[in-house]
Amino acid sequence: MRITGVLFIALALAACKQKAGDTGGSGSGETKPVEKAPIVCPAGQVDQGGTCVTVLTPQKVQAVAQQQSRIDELAKLLDQVDVAAAPVEILDGLRQLDQWKAFAATNDKAKLADDVVATLNNAVKTLRAFKANLGEVSGRLGNLKGELDKLLADPSVARRLDDVRAQVSAELKSAIEPFAAQTADTLQNALAPLLAKLDEVSGIVDIACGTVKLSGGDQAKALCKDAKTAFAKSETFLADFKARPAAVFDDLTKTLETELDQLVDAGTKQLIDTAQAKVNEALKLPPAGSGSATP
Repeated sequence: MRITGVLFIALALAACKQKAGDTGGSGSGETKPVEKAPIVCPAGQVDQGGTCVTVLTPQKVQAVAQQQSRIDELAKLLDQVDVAAAPVEILDGLRQLDQWKAFAATNDKAKLADDVVATLNNAVKTLRAFKANLGEVSGRLGNLKGELDKLLADPSVARRLDDVRAQVSAELKSAIEPFAAQTADTLQNALAPLLAKLDEVSGIVDIACGTVKLSGGDQAKALCKDAKTAFAKSETFLADFKARPAAVFDDLTKTLETELDQLVDAGTKQLIDTAQAKVNEALKLPPAGSGSATP
């Protein structure tokens, strides 16, 4: 009898241990959730709640590359910024001559040359800065294209749509927001004053050269020799370039927002709209320092 009782107790203890093992050892009866394996999607697709959705194609990546090329082309045009600066350098050189100073003392327009030169020197400086900034914008677009290339090249484990959208939107913000400010600055503080003042400066230089080169020696003659050609080349360059910054910015924002639609979050779309409005407004503003603004 004693052996039978011991055997019964041993079997009961074994049954309890087996039950505890079936419930993960907690004794609560709860079952641990089974983690889902990451889904695999084809190239250009991401994971949206367990479903593969297409957000990218080689054509969309190519559209980003084309926009980067347009930025590079715009920067290349600004290799000719010295052409725009030449008339300002001529006027600045004339102002250093004693003959000019004597001339300016009797000519009201010439008396304004100091202010005009300061405005135009700042305009040329702004154009040079814009060229450097375009290099930065191109670099950011290159980074964006690199991330998109990775998405197309490595489809083995799908990335979550929200994660990819956040990354792409951050890249867009870093490119578009400063580009808008730089474009607006160039329109208002570089192109507008240059276009508005060059004709006026040309008239002053014509009068001055007719006066000072007779008594100003070789320096005056050298400055005045190519003045007409320098002004003509500058005006031609500016006439060709003036519409390009705003046009490139407009095409960039529209293309990226359209091609990368599912990867652009609401905040970035709002930022793009605000940036476009800033550039559009700059097209309407009088040039800074023009005297037309209300004091």
